[in-house]
Amino acid sequence: MSRSRITVSVALAALLFALPARGEKIRNHFDSDAPMREPGFFDLLVWGAPGEAEWRVLADFNPPSAPNKLLQTLETRPSGSIAVALRRTYSFEDGTVSVGLRKGSGLGGIVLRASSGGKDFLLLLVDVGSGDARLWSYHGGGGKATELDHGKAEQSQEWGTLSITASGPSISARWNNKPLLKGNDPHPASGRVGLATMGPGAVSFDEFDFEPAATPSR
Repeated sequence: MSRSRITVSVALAALLFALPARGEKIRNHFDSDAPMREPGFFDLLVWGAPGEAEWRVLADFNPPSAPNKLLQTLETRPSGSIAVALRRTYSFEDGTVSVGLRKGSGLGGIVLRASSGGKDFLLLLVDVGSGDARLWSYHGGGGKATELDHGKAEQSQEWGTLSITASGPSISARWNNKPLLKGNDPHPASGRVGLATMGPGAVSFDEFDFEPAATPSR
C-alpha cells in the first residue's frame, strides 16, 4: 500500500473513532472529575463580547447526579459574552441533547451545531431565575443572532431538565418533559455540542447527555 493511501486510511479511521455511533448516548455527569478543577473532555471558550469565564466542578448537596455539578463561577461577565464548554471529540447534527439546570441567576443552556470557530451555532438559553427561554441562530460571525422562538420554563423545583431535539431544520425544546418552544434552523449542519452561559450570573449544570439520531435527516 502506498504512503498516501496509508495516510488517508489513518485519517479516516481517526475520524470514525471521533464520531459517536448513531444512536449511542453520550453521558457527562462530572462525578469522576476532581472537585475545584475544570471539567475533563471539554474545550472552554468565550464567544461574542470579550470576557473571562471560569468553569469548575463542585460538590453539591442534591444535584441530579450526586455528588458533583459543573458551575460557571464568574458572576460579573459582560452582557453578550458567551462562555462555552464544548464536548471534545464528538460531532452532532440530529438527535437530542439534555442538561440539568439549577434555579438561580443568569442565562444557561445548550449550544449545538457549532462550527467555523464559533461563527455558526444554535444557542438555547434559559434564565434560571425567571424561566424565560430563547432559541437563537448565529451565522457568519459578527455576533449577530436571529431569534427562532421563545418560551417560558416553570421554575417550581431546585433543578430542572432542559432538552432540545434537532431534525434537519426542525428544532424543538422541552423543560421537565413539557413543550417549551419550537423553531426552524435556517442553516442545519453538523457541528460540536456543549454547554453555555451568557452575560452575568453563575449557572450550575449537571447530567449533560446527547444522543445522535439513529438515521440522519438528510
